[in-house]
Amino acid sequence: MLPLGLALTPALTAALVLGPFEPSPTPTTSEPTPPTTPAATVGVTPASVPAGGAPVTVSAVCAGGTAKAVVKSDAFAQSGAFAGAAKLTLKTSAEAKAGKYAVNLLCDGTAVSASTSLLITQATPGPTPTSPAPTSPAPNPTPSGPPQTGGGSTSTSVPYLFGGVVLIGAGSVAGTLALRRRRQNGA
Repeated sequence: MLPLGLALTPALTAALVLGPFEPSPTPTTSEPTPPTTPAATVGVTPASVPAGGAPVTVSAVCAGGTAKAVVKSDAFAQSGAFAGAAKLTLKTSAEAKAGKYAVNLLCDGTAVSASTSLLITQATPGPTPTSPAPTSPAPNPTPSGPPQTGGGSTSTSVPYLFGGVVLIGAGSVAGTLALRRRRQNGA
């Protein structure tokens, strides 16, 4: 093992050869740039619905207001006009297949100003009434594992156990008393 001074010598030599570390200068700007706000936004709640025609809420913001704003998508049964409102409720088409659909906002009624997506998932089938299939016992069932005798919750051994403990305790007391008598009688 090297002394600490000898172990640090290569590191110190490299630091002296390379010279002092100077970070590169940070570029400066004359004016901060103001944050840009989007001219339009559109949102769909919920973002995922099952197939078969489900209601969704579409919210929109347009720079000039939503008086002429329209939302269009192949997922909807029809397009919807905001007519100055910030939100509207539309129903997805009952024929729309599972998949991701573009939802386009047209603030002026003609050009796409903003876009988002809506996911239509497979419809979950409702419960169908079924009759249980008749089961027949196996022709020659083979037991596996230990016998299935239950968890012991109906066992009556607890009172017997308690009685046994009481009898042992009574016997101990009787034995102790008998020994005392024998000692007192001088035996």
